[in-house]
Amino acid sequence: MPILTLYPGAPQRRELAGLYLDDVPADVGHPFIYANFLASLDGRIALRDGNGHKGVPATIANDLDWRLYTELLVQADAVLTTGPQARAIATGAFKDMMITAHERYPDLRDYRRARGLSAHPVCVVVTSRPHDLAGGALKSAHPGTIVAITPTKARDEVQAARAAGLQVIVVDEALTVTGKDLWRVLDERGLRRVYMTGGPRLFHSLLVDRVVDRLYLTTACRLLGGEEDMETLVRGSVLPLPVEARLRRLALDAVGPPQQLFASYELARIDR
Repeated sequence: MPILTLYPGAPQRRELAGLYLDDVPADVGHPFIYANFLASLDGRIALRDGNGHKGVPATIANDLDWRLYTELLVQADAVLTTGPQARAIATGAFKDMMITAHERYPDLRDYRRARGLSAHPVCVVVTSRPHDLAGGALKSAHPGTIVAITPTKARDEVQAARAAGLQVIVVDEALTVTGKDLWRVLDERGLRRVYMTGGPRLFHSLLVDRVVDRLYLTTACRLLGGEEDMETLVRGSVLPLPVEARLRRLALDAVGPPQQLFASYELARIDR
């Protein structure tokens, strides 16, 4: 599928495939956290469906964005997600991500092996309910290592999750897991390219502590509306200071439908 690169440099036509491959730094000496979202023109990343569940709006979900999602996934040392998303994976709502990548995109099949990466990224789950992941279904759905980071002190819940094959890290003396907590755990484990696929609350906690390095954002040029039944990129209190975002790349799918903009931004962060 041809697209038009708009920035940097003069506009040029190229194929969409490969746009994000090898775009994430291999090792900058610390965790490099990159987030990815698909949003409508009015900023909706999720809407509530007829069953009361929020998910990517069907009216903007598309194969081009999924291809770029997968290109970012195959580069990751770890995928950072939340309890609800992990439970959705465990119940079969999402097929194993690496298997999906290999089936849909044969050109990505050997990408990780050729670069000495493990077959599956580590799945890092931020959750206050580790016992909900203890049934074994998540382990079956994701063959790679699973690490649960939790603020809970309930010993039986932690033991149940560990007995199910999960690695559990308890954040001491905390009510919630902060961005600093996550960054420290990732750094201690030597996880460098960390793909944040969780929702707007997790993104907010990372932004508060300025530990996100890059944002990839696909904007589908459609207006969806919605008020109470929608989600935007960030959900939480007003950030103490706004996070500066500097445009680094921009491309356009002018064909559609819908037409789409593919942008990536460097986010202002602080040295840990």
